[in-house]
Amino acid sequence: MKSSARGLTCAFALAAFPALSQEVPNRMPNFYAGQRVPGTVNVQTTVSLSVPVEAGQETGEQIKAAQKGFYLMAGGQCDLILQTLAQSCQITNLTSSADLNRGSRNDIVVRGTVTMAVKLKDSQEKP
Repeated sequence: MKSSARGLTCAFALAAFPALSQEVPNRMPNFYAGQRVPGTVNVQTTVSLSVPVEAGQETGEQIKAAQKGFYLMAGGQCDLILQTLAQSCQITNLTSSADLNRGSRNDIVVRGTVTMAVKLKDSQEKP
């Protein structure tokens, strides 16, 4: 019985072999699919916010407040870029995570990445 199972496994492996010789499609993820704006460059910024947990207050509400602060900071990234080097700026992707760190000091940490499509100012323009 063991030899027939081994033969069956070998037969399946040989049957799959022709499929392995075919061209494998590119499986690399395209993180900017549908988000690349012509004439712009992508600018990516990492933002991190840490706030202490207040005793006696609802932890879930404190996490929401910290996330709101993070989103305000993330939304302000385009403002900073517009003040310095860009004609236009649009957020194309945003990731975030919120963690409750318990230890000697209880903190809520919210961190994430903001990706923006930025049209740069002409080099002759002054900021």
